Amino acid sequence: MDETRDSRQTRLTGHDLPGDNSPLASQPGAEGGVSRPLANVASLTGSFGKYLVERCLGEGAMGTVYLATDSDLQRPVALKIPKFEAAATEEIRERFFVEARAAAALRHTNLCPVYEVGEIDGRCFLAMAYIDGRPLSDFVSPDHPLPVDQVATIITRLADGLAHAHSRDVVHRDLKPSNVIIDPQREPILTDFGLARQSGTPDAARLTGTGTILGSPAYMSPEQARGRLHEIGPRSDVYSLGVMFYELLTGRLPFEGGIAEVLAQVINDEPDPPSAIRQGLDPQLETICLDMMAKPLDRRTASAAEVAVEINAWLARQSDTATSSGIANLDAFDSSKAVGDARREQLENDRHLADALIGQGRLSMAARIVDAMSGVDDPRYREFSEWARSRKLDIQKSRRPGLVVSYTAADGTRFIDISGRLFRARTIWIATAIVMVTCLVTLEWYFNHSPPNDPVQLAVSQTTPTAPDNETPDDPTGETSNPGESEPGLPLPLTAQPPPTTPQPTPPAVSPRTDGPMVLSGHSEEVRQVVFSSDSRLLISGSEDSSVRIWDATSGRMLLNCTGHDDTVESVAINPAGSMIASGGADDLIRLWNPVTGKPLGILRGHEDTVTHVDFTSDGKTLVSASDDNTVRLWDLQARKETRLFNGHSDSVNVAEFNHDATRILSAGADTDVVLWNTTTGKQLSVLEGHTEEIWSGMFSPDGRQAVTSGDDHTIRIWDLATSKEVASLEGHTDEVNGVCFSPNGRLIASAGVDGLVKIWDAVAHTELATFKGHTDYLWDVAFSPDGTRLASASADATVRVWNVPQHLLAKILRGHSEPVGKVAVSPDGRELASCSMDQTVRLWDATSGRPGRVLAGHSHWVWGIAFGNSSDTLFSAGDNTLRQWNTRTGKEEQKVEVTDGQVRAFALDPKSQFAVIGDNAGRLTTWTLDTGRKLLSLSRHADEISDVAVSPDGRWIASCGLDGTLAIHSSSDGKLHRNLSGSKAKLQCLSFRPDSQHIAAGSHAGDVFVWMVADGTLQPGVADAGTDVIFRLAWTPDGKRLASAHGDGRLVVRQPGDPDDLITLEGHREGALSVCFHPRTGEMISSSFDHTIRMWPFLNASRSR
Repeated sequence: MDETRDSRQTRLTGHDLPGDNSPLASQPGAEGGVSRPLANVASLTGSFGKYLVERCLGEGAMGTVYLATDSDLQRPVALKIPKFEAAATEEIRERFFVEARAAAALRHTNLCPVYEVGEIDGRCFLAMAYIDGRPLSDFVSPDHPLPVDQVATIITRLADGLAHAHSRDVVHRDLKPSNVIIDPQREPILTDFGLARQSGTPDAARLTGTGTILGSPAYMSPEQARGRLHEIGPRSDVYSLGVMFYELLTGRLPFEGGIAEVLAQVINDEPDPPSAIRQGLDPQLETICLDMMAKPLDRRTASAAEVAVEINAWLARQSDTATSSGIANLDAFDSSKAVGDARREQLENDRHLADALIGQGRLSMAARIVDAMSGVDDPRYREFSEWARSRKLDIQKSRRPGLVVSYTAADGTRFIDISGRLFRARTIWIATAIVMVTCLVTLEWYFNHSPPNDPVQLAVSQTTPTAPDNETPDDPTGETSNPGESEPGLPLPLTAQPPPTTPQPTPPAVSPRTDGPMVLSGHSEEVRQVVFSSDSRLLISGSEDSSVRIWDATSGRMLLNCTGHDDTVESVAINPAGSMIASGGADDLIRLWNPVTGKPLGILRGHEDTVTHVDFTSDGKTLVSASDDNTVRLWDLQARKETRLFNGHSDSVNVAEFNHDATRILSAGADTDVVLWNTTTGKQLSVLEGHTEEIWSGMFSPDGRQAVTSGDDHTIRIWDLATSKEVASLEGHTDEVNGVCFSPNGRLIASAGVDGLVKIWDAVAHTELATFKGHTDYLWDVAFSPDGTRLASASADATVRVWNVPQHLLAKILRGHSEPVGKVAVSPDGRELASCSMDQTVRLWDATSGRPGRVLAGHSHWVWGIAFGNSSDTLFSAGDNTLRQWNTRTGKEEQKVEVTDGQVRAFALDPKSQFAVIGDNAGRLTTWTLDTGRKLLSLSRHADEISDVAVSPDGRWIASCGLDGTLAIHSSSDGKLHRNLSGSKAKLQCLSFRPDSQHIAAGSHAGDVFVWMVADGTLQPGVADAGTDVIFRLAWTPDGKRLASAHGDGRLVVRQPGDPDDLITLEGHREGALSVCFHPRTGEMISSSFDHTIRMWPFLNASRSR
C-alpha cells in the first residue's frame, strides 16, 4: 500500500498512549496516528518554549503527544502534554512530576530516554526521544508467530532494560507489546513509563488511590487486577513481561474476553501451556515463561535480571543462536527506508563532526571519521564517500609542519603523516631499514679502512627512536587524551593539547577471548579500583601509574587514557547517567572527567591528604569522598563545591558509600569502626564494631538493609543495619581482604584478597560458592557488572580481569531433604529430577525451576539408589532391603521386592529397564527382573561391602566395586566374570562407564581416579590423582570427553583424562559431595551432598585451567 511520508512517519512512531491511567501519555501506536483536537485542552501550534511543534502524533484520554524539534539541540523529540482535570490538578500535577523524575533517571539501550520535564505557561510537559519505529504488537500473529530464538532475544533485551529500571526502584506497571517499539536497528525499545512509580518512595501509594486498577487488563499481574497496591513491584513487571513472552510465542494472549472476564481469569485461572498452542516448543523455554506468570509472588521468577540470565542461558545452548540485532528478517517491516534514513542522518552528523574537529585542529580524530566514511560503498551514500576522500587532502594540508602523526585507515592500512605528507607506514619502515643498513655498512667500511693513526673526523648524531609525540597507547590513530589541569567551571580550550613529554607505555594488550577471564592490560603499575558503567558497556580503572583508563567492557579494548593526577589514583566512580567520571588520588584531589572524550570537567579541592574513595548519588548530582585526612565530605557537582564535612573517624577513612536512596552514608577505615551517617543532617546514626584491624572496603546491600565490609583481619563481615549487629563473618581468604561488593540482586558477595584470589559467597547462606584464580599478584578491588553476569577484579599485577560469573556459579540450590542426599537421577524427558536420601525418602523436583514436587515415602532405612524406567512416570528406588517401583504422577508405590536379607548398598538399572542390579553390605551381587520381581543371577561375591554397581550403556556388562579394593566386570547375559581389576590397595568407592562402553572409571577412598579399558583391562595412563579426599561418585559428561568427581571435602572436579592441565574445580557444598551426574539435554551438572542440598551447575561447555 502506498502511503505518504507523514502518514508513515506517524504510524511508525509506534508508542501507545496509556489510556486513562496516567498523566504521562506516551507516543501513539499504530492505532493512534490520527490527529484531532483534545477536549478541554487547546492544541499546541508553533513554538512551545524552545520546542517548535510540527504536528500532533496522537492523543489519549490523559494527554497528547506532539512531534517537535528542540531548537537548542536541533533534534526531534516526542513532546508529551498531559491533560489534567481541574478538580484534580494539584494532585495529578504532583504525580506527573514524581513519575517523570523516575523515568528521567533511567539510562539504558532498551529504554526510551526522557530528555526534559518541566512547565511552560502553566502547562506541564515531558520531552522524550522520538523513535522512528514500529510497535511490537504489529508482529504478534497466531498464524505466523516469530521464530522462537527471536522472541527469546526480544524478551531478554526487555528484561535487561527492566532490570535497570528496577535497580533504580522504578516499576513500569503497564507492559504490553504496543509499549515496545522496534527501532530501525531492530532493537526493542520499552516506552511509556507513564504508570511508572518509584517503589521505594513514601508517596507512591498516596498518589494512586487504593483499589485502582493500574495497567492493561490482559497484561496486568494478579496483584494489579486485585488492586493491591502494596504488592505491586518488580515482580508485577515480570508477570506482564511473561504475558508478552507467551503472546509472542503463541500469537495469542493467555486470557481473552471482556474486561471483567479477563480480570477474573488473571486472578483465578492458569493459562494453557504454550506448547499446547505452538507444537514443538522447547519445554525449558515454556517453563521460563510460565514461571514468570506464576500467580503467587513467592513462586514467580524473582527478578527481571534473573529472566535475562535464564533466557540467555537457553539461547547459548541453541545451535542456531539468535541474532544480536533484536528482530531480524521481518517481511512485514519496511526497514530499508527507516534504516536508510537513520544511516543518512548518521553520516550527515559524522560529516559535521569531522568539519568541526578539523576546525579545532583535532586532526587525528577527524581522520578516523573521514577514513570510516570513505569506506562507505553503498551507492545511495556516494556523496559522503566522495566528500570524505576530498577531506583527506585537506587534513594532510592542515597538519602542522614538522608534526608526525600516525593513524589507521578503514581497511586497516597504517599511515604516517610527516609535515603534511601522507605515507604508508610500511613504506616508512622499509625506507628506514634500508637507510639504517646502508649507514651501518658505510660505518663498518670506514672504520675498517681508516689509517690506524688517523683521527676519526666523523660526527654521529645519536637519536633514540620513540613513538610519535602525539600517539598514545589508547588511541592508535594518534589522538591523545592528556589534558592539563582544568579549574572547575572553566571552558576547555578547543585547540589540541600539546603532546606529552614523558615516554609513553607500550600499547595495551587484550588477552584472546577464551573461556578464561578477559585480561585488560595497559596500566604500568598496580590497578587500585575498577567499576562498571550503569549500562555495563564501560569499565573504568584507576592505577598507581596516576592514570584513569576507560575500557570497552565487552571487547576489553582500551578507549581512553585520562592523565592529570600527579600520584596514585586510589578510587574511581562513574555516575549512573554515564556522563561523568570521578577519580580520587594521592595528590589530595578529586578530578572529574568526560567519559566520551576523556577531557577534564573540573577539580574538587578540600581534602588535606589522599582521597581514598568516591561515590555518586543515584541522580549524579552529589559526590561523597573519603580521605586519609580522617574525613568524609559531600560535594555539589553543579556548583563544584563542598557542602558538608563529616568528622568522627580517628584515623584514615578508606571507604564512603551511599545507600540506594542516598539518605545514608557508610564509612570505614583504619580505626576499625563502620560508621553510618545521615546524609542530610551529617549526624552519626550508628557505629558497627567487630573488625579487629583496618577496614579497606564496604558497601550497602542493594535494598539498604545490610552492609558488607572487609579488611586486614582476613574477614568479610555482614551487618544487619536495623539492629546494628553483625550477621555473619565469612572466612576463607588467607590474607587481608582489600575489596568486597554485593551483586546487583544482593544474593552474592564478591571479595578480593592479598592472597591473589577472587571469591564469591552466598550472601544468604553465608557460604563460599567459587574461587577465581588467575592474577599473579595481590588484589585491590572487585566489582559486579550491573546485570550481575560479570565480575571485574583489579590487581597489583597491573591488570584488570573480567570473569564470566554464570560459568562458575551454581544456577539453583534445591532444599527439602532433612538428611544427606545420596543420589540424583534425571527423567527420560528431562523435565524431572529424583533424589534419594538418608531421611528414607525419595523426592521429585522440577528440573528447570528446581521447585519441589512429590515426596515418595515408604522405605524404612536409607535409600541408596534411584533410577527412572523407560517412562518418566516410572521410578525405581533401592534402600533398606527392598527394591520399590513408584508412579511419579500419583506418588503411589506400585511394587516392592525384598532383594537381600542384609542391607542394600548399591543399585543400577540396565539401559532398557529390563533388570536391576543390587549390591549389599555382605558383598553379594544379584540381578532381578523388573516385571516379575524374580531373581535372575547371583554373581561372584566381593570380600567386603559393595560400594557401587553400574551397567554399561550398551547393556553388555555389569560392573561392581567394593571396599575390598577390586572392580569386577561380568557379562550381563550369563553372569560370567569378564575381568577382575584392581588399581591400588585403597578401597574403591564408585565407578562409571564411559558412554562408549569401552572404558570404565573408578574412584577410591584415597582420592585416586582410575580408568581401564573394558576389553582387556588395561589401566589408562595420565589420570592424575584428584586429591586425598574420598571420591563418592563419578560421572562422564554426555559426550564422554570429561569425567566429573564428587569429593568428600565438598569439591566437584571435572577433568579430561590424559590432560592434567584440563581441570575445573567447583566449590559450593558446605560438606562432602555425595553424587554428581549430568542432565542429558541441558548439560547441567547436578550434585548432592551431606549438606542436605542438591545443586544444579551451569553447563561446562569447555575446559578451563584452574
